[in-house]
Amino acid sequence: MTVWPPTLRSRILTLRAAKSAAAACFEDWLAEAERAVLGAAPGCALAERIDAGDGVYELRVPIDGAPMTVGALALRVEQRDLVWTWLAVAEAQRAFGYGGATVPLIERQAAKSGSTLARVRVPATNGVALYFWLRLGYRPLASGSWPAPGGAQAGTWMVRELGSNR
Repeated sequence: MTVWPPTLRSRILTLRAAKSAAAACFEDWLAEAERAVLGAAPGCALAERIDAGDGVYELRVPIDGAPMTVGALALRVEQRDLVWTWLAVAEAQRAFGYGGATVPLIERQAAKSGSTLARVRVPATNGVALYFWLRLGYRPLASGSWPAPGGAQAGTWMVRELGSNR
């Protein structure tokens, strides 16, 4: 069983566990981010990932000296694989590297807990996400490798061996 700590830190960001969307410091950016995850299709709201029991973290960075939530992620472990189910950064905070800094933090924690493979399903409608995951060393798999989550749009499963060089 993977134990997700309440806080993970890197040089540029802090991940803070969120137990509910109401308890998290999600600003007005969340609705736009949910649309941007598209492929996320109907049924991929962050609150639904929390309700499904996924681990959820807020991405927090210091802005003007105060911590600010700039994104969120959801994940779970299936058959020892780390499975990314949601990752988005607020539109105004994109392209600062926060998403890319988040992935290795989570991957290291998952590897410590025994995961050897990370996977993500990238919606067919989200070319930016496809490029994001490719840059992080994920590779696309042939369709049919794993079933799509209920109600998900067509997409591509991408995988990366944990502990492998980037």
